[in-house]
Amino acid sequence: MTLDGLAVGATIAAFAFPLLLAAAMPVRFLRPLVAALAPWAALPALILAVGLHGRVTIDWSAAVLGMRLGSSGTLTRGFLLFTACLWLVSSLFARAYLAGDPDRARFWVFFLATLSGNLGLVLAQDVASFYLFFALMTFAAYGLIVHDGTGAARRAGRVYLVMALLGEMSLLAAFLLIVGADINVDLQDVPRVVAASALRELIAALLLVGFGVKAGALLLHMWLPLAHPAAPIPASAILSGAMIKAGVLGWLRFLPLGAAALPAHGSACVVAGVAAAFFGVALGLTQRESKTILAYSSVSQMGFMTAALGIGLSNPGAAPGVVAAILFYAMHHALAKGALFLGTGVARATGSGWPGGLVALGLSWPALDLAGAPLSSGSLAKIALTNIVAQAPWGAASLPWLLSLGAVASTLLMIHFVRRTLPRSTERLVPGAGLWVPWACLILLDLGLLVRPPVAPADLGLLVAPGALWSAAWPVLVGVVIAAVGGRLRRRGTRVRVELPPGDLLYLVDAALMKLQRVLLAARDAWASVDVRQRRARLVPIGRLSDRLLEAAERGEVALSAFGAIGLLFLLLAVVVAAAQLF
Repeated sequence: MTLDGLAVGATIAAFAFPLLLAAAMPVRFLRPLVAALAPWAALPALILAVGLHGRVTIDWSAAVLGMRLGSSGTLTRGFLLFTACLWLVSSLFARAYLAGDPDRARFWVFFLATLSGNLGLVLAQDVASFYLFFALMTFAAYGLIVHDGTGAARRAGRVYLVMALLGEMSLLAAFLLIVGADINVDLQDVPRVVAASALRELIAALLLVGFGVKAGALLLHMWLPLAHPAAPIPASAILSGAMIKAGVLGWLRFLPLGAAALPAHGSACVVAGVAAAFFGVALGLTQRESKTILAYSSVSQMGFMTAALGIGLSNPGAAPGVVAAILFYAMHHALAKGALFLGTGVARATGSGWPGGLVALGLSWPALDLAGAPLSSGSLAKIALTNIVAQAPWGAASLPWLLSLGAVASTLLMIHFVRRTLPRSTERLVPGAGLWVPWACLILLDLGLLVRPPVAPADLGLLVAPGALWSAAWPVLVGVVIAAVGGRLRRRGTRVRVELPPGDLLYLVDAALMKLQRVLLAARDAWASVDVRQRRARLVPIGRLSDRLLEAAERGEVALSAFGAIGLLFLLLAVVVAAAQLF
């Protein structure tokens, strides 16, 4: 078989193999075979990303809406590589983590379906295919969130589903405005089509909201701190590491970056992104559960990418650098955050002694990575962001300082996370190989970003420049000092305990709804206390009005049933359609 033939097979298998496994899992006699193959479902995508990318593009015009798939282009290759890596490692971790779960077959059905959708949207080359796989990923992930069946899991699932539907409606409206009658618009042409549209501001707003739900953008993030703690650990790693990056990919695919300037949308993204960077840390520091802390960390880290996106929307000339910086930041964040989530599972199975020390070391590296410590991929990612900040249409002098303060805040949050996650058992427990081997592989992949990062050699040289080393070091040092002072005050008995429930702003909505419910119940009780005779007297005018409306409707129906009236309406409709076509 030729390399092109292998590329075709790997492209199809990347999304079809996990989908077929998900469909076969409920069949009882196939279940043992499917369970053995399921942890390796992302392997074809990884093979495609590493050695066969960009060789072919599949065009299935015979499909219902048509389908084009391919792995060409830097953006597709980068997203495919880190997405496939994270899914493969998380799948192998899930095999051991769920070994004793009686509902693991159901978990694998939703896990594999979500995997198929996630990889499919990365490979999609047209609007219809992208939306098909995006919707598959979105709704299959609901089963991962509610897997445990607890009250918290069901509530997180409801919130996720409501917000996902909000995002889907926004995206569907945007896609229909983009494609019009041609549902098979190529994704490469979408930015140009949006830029040329008379409704580009509306389309861009719908895209920012629709994909922003998945990306955990500020005010659209409420599902994240609820879903992450509720889902099993390997699913949480996927939700934070891969799925929210699908929202970022959607922004990069559909928004008119480099094709048109949208200064209002760009300014809104910069403000929202900077606010999210600090908001996520502030809320995360009030949490006590490890996965909830990581969820708010994701809100903060996604804020940096949102701000970078805003610079690209405001300044079309900065778009190539913005896309490259966001791609590298997404790759770095996916691997580091996945390692932290899987590390929480390893820490729970580890006791004191040397196993606990190794786990502490393993948690510290990706935590420092997210904080942007010197000589880390996080530092390199922040250098890439700093390079594009200079091209911001406004705030070019203050934004670098805000990035550095954000690094201080991230350091504090990561110290808080490590302190809450370190093994606490006094027994000398050693986690099984099925847990620590995938986790160690993910840490090594994160370290690999320093060996061969997807950046220019000149940027790699900046990593060891004295100025860059100090720029990366001082925010971490300040964060460590602040944490040390806070720890000393706490040991002396000074405690300032602030605990906010996960979901933050959602609780304001819940409080408003509860107040509305009380008002409605009070109105019902007041109505029930009114004398029956008075109630009937109040209903008489309403009854008379409804009778008159019914009589008017019947007269209108008789008039419209006449052939002449129907013909007149049809003629009027024809004139309107003709005018729309002519003008």
